[in-house]
Amino acid sequence: MWGCDKALKVLYALLMMVVVCSSANASQVFNDLSNEMTINEIINGHGQFENIEQDGAVASKAVSTWVKFNIPAEPKAIRESFFTIYKPVETALDMYVVELGQIIAAVNLPTDNAVLPRLQSIYPHIKYKTSAFPQQVYVRFQAPFNARINYQVQSIHDFAEHSQSRLFWYGLELGLLYFVAFFILSVAVFSGRHYFLYLGTYLLLLALQCSANNGSIYYYLPKKAAQWFTHHCSMLLVAGLAACLLFHFTFFKINKNAKQLTYPTLILAGLLIFMGLLSIGIGSPIAVQVQALSVLTTIGLGIAMYAQLGKEHATEARVLLFAWLPMFVLAFTWVSMQLGIFVNSALVNMSQIAVISHVSLLGLVIYLRDKQQRDAFVFYTNHDKDTGLPNRLALNQQLIKLVSSHQHHTLLLFKPLVLNSIRLNYGMDYADRHLNSLFEKLNLQLDTYGNSTISTKHSDKHTDIYRLDDSVFAVILVGKLSLSQVEQYVCLLSSVFEEGVELKGHQLVDKIEIGVAHSPVHAKSAEKLIQRAMLALATKCSSSERWQLFDVANSMVSERRLKVTSALKTALDKGEFSLYMQPQVNLSTGKVHGAEGLLRWEHPELGQVPPDEFIPIAESSGMIYSVTEWVIEQGLHYQKQIVELYPNHILSLNISGKDLAKRELTVQLITLINEFNLNPRQIILEITESVTIGKEANLKEVVDDYRRIGIKVAIDDFGTGYSSLAYLSQLGFDELKIDKQFVMDIESSRTNQTICKATCDMAHSLGSKVVAEGIESLASYTRLQGFGCDFGQGYFISRPLGFDEYLVWLNKATRADDVKHHLIR
Repeated sequence: MWGCDKALKVLYALLMMVVVCSSANASQVFNDLSNEMTINEIINGHGQFENIEQDGAVASKAVSTWVKFNIPAEPKAIRESFFTIYKPVETALDMYVVELGQIIAAVNLPTDNAVLPRLQSIYPHIKYKTSAFPQQVYVRFQAPFNARINYQVQSIHDFAEHSQSRLFWYGLELGLLYFVAFFILSVAVFSGRHYFLYLGTYLLLLALQCSANNGSIYYYLPKKAAQWFTHHCSMLLVAGLAACLLFHFTFFKINKNAKQLTYPTLILAGLLIFMGLLSIGIGSPIAVQVQALSVLTTIGLGIAMYAQLGKEHATEARVLLFAWLPMFVLAFTWVSMQLGIFVNSALVNMSQIAVISHVSLLGLVIYLRDKQQRDAFVFYTNHDKDTGLPNRLALNQQLIKLVSSHQHHTLLLFKPLVLNSIRLNYGMDYADRHLNSLFEKLNLQLDTYGNSTISTKHSDKHTDIYRLDDSVFAVILVGKLSLSQVEQYVCLLSSVFEEGVELKGHQLVDKIEIGVAHSPVHAKSAEKLIQRAMLALATKCSSSERWQLFDVANSMVSERRLKVTSALKTALDKGEFSLYMQPQVNLSTGKVHGAEGLLRWEHPELGQVPPDEFIPIAESSGMIYSVTEWVIEQGLHYQKQIVELYPNHILSLNISGKDLAKRELTVQLITLINEFNLNPRQIILEITESVTIGKEANLKEVVDDYRRIGIKVAIDDFGTGYSSLAYLSQLGFDELKIDKQFVMDIESSRTNQTICKATCDMAHSLGSKVVAEGIESLASYTRLQGFGCDFGQGYFISRPLGFDEYLVWLNKATRADDVKHHLIR
């Protein structure tokens, strides 16, 4: 029995050798339309195979296609070989090696490529050894679309090389994708730029889809996760399309540059994301037709985006088109193959080339955008963003360059006076357009005049206009220039701005103020030259000219003003202020009336700083209220001590017009009056006449508030302003103080005599008392008595005294029946 069986096998082998010899290495194909035949049925001859060329094997959609490859017998030399085949995504593949009707090797690959060893997932193969008997390799191939069956027979050496090569290129492709994706996502986190977030998400989805398609996903993800992504490959596609749309939307700022595409883009992106989530929820892939429609719709909307872009995005748009072209071709090929439009062979090489070129070009786009932003940053580091003019940094660099080369140069700073009005009435952009129009004219005339007349050594040189700050601009004139040449440039600047420019039907005429400083005459460093030109610009011109050359005297005044400003706070903290008392006498009775409190400041370095100097500085620096608080508190403290000795004493205190209406001052007065138990009618607040001009309505309300407390209000320096009788009558001041300029020369000036007499008569008719300042002699004292002046003060009566000295003076003056007799003695 055993001998008979052996004989039958030998006979079968001989028959197979005859068949193989007649068609050595020939390929045969059989389509199992039932999709139910097993390998055993195929081996037993149930399938009718037809001879084909290797390149002619095509698997029909959703049909089990069997391919048989004959391996001839090699009794003398046994060798190992590999049968390899390209397996498209979502394709089921089975391979069998058969010898003498028996299966000696088998490989089964499911649609998701989840198989061990993992090399099978990216490079499907089956290994066999040649023998003395012929062998057959059977392949069962079932794809969801028409696919060309591409296979090879390789030696061990060739297989090792090809498999390592495929691993390398897959690794390179995925490594590039993941590296770029995570790098861009990390940049998105730290930079806050949304288009980086969408681009990184797209590349991450693309990496997952590529690795799921070629099976390499099993090399770096757990099997369950890899199977999930492979099963939801269509979800990765539509999600990637959504990320692609959102990337373009934010990268090109579609909502600003092409607003009509905003809603279509957002709706399509939301729909794609919804489809992807829905496919996950129901656990089935998205239909091929839906995938194709999504790709085509995305391409169409992308083309519409590019068509709406402006010139500023031309370079980026061209590079992006080239970047997406290979992926569009690949997507079109893939979808067309699934739809059966044409049959394609292995897409491995095509996809690798497309993906690598795609990612490289996308990287180039990001580089171009960052380069553009870097260039813009570098440009605007040295240029003004609104006008495009070189800025303060560029001006400083140019001045340093001129100083280091020991070149004489003159800096002209100029300020358009009407610029703020244009901004208020027409807006910032309109003002900048106005300036740019004027600067175009100015640049042309500066270059023409400079090259032809002055800068002969620097012919064809361009004269830049710099923007120093919001409203100050600068021009540098290189070379030794005479004062007349500088004057010519000043006239040129002024003429351009006075000529104006027509915008919106209006002729906008402007004027400028100009400050000039020269190096090395006025300064030997760039920063010092700018500072001194600014000082010249800030200096009020005594003449009608609108330009000022730097002057050392003005610099000294400015430096002292700065020192005074910085020393004010310290003066309050360290008690450098003192309140002097200048006595006031009732001219009709000759008795002491009271005193005016005068603020004095003795600085350890600056010496005696007069109130006329530091009060305006305190007002402009915002420290005046602190000074006023100190004066009020110190004055009422002195008044408390005085009224204990002289109950009818009146105290007058000067108040800054900026503080008069402050509620805090009213509260402080009420608090201190109650604390010191003072009579408010013995306190007079003096305000300068200039404060009252044009503020009658508000001032009356303020004066009434003080009257309700009981405090009296006086007009100081009366006659130096432009008061009208009408509003003086309305306000009803308690006292008018005649300014000392009308009193000091009252004996020699008939005009001043008339003014003083008229003031006394007018004040009395309005129910006010009159105080004369600056009484320097007995004759002035007597004449004012004759005019009916109520009170007087001045050096004839007493100079301002410190508090202790004033108490001594009071003691002596109150003993006399008439202060005048005491003073004469």
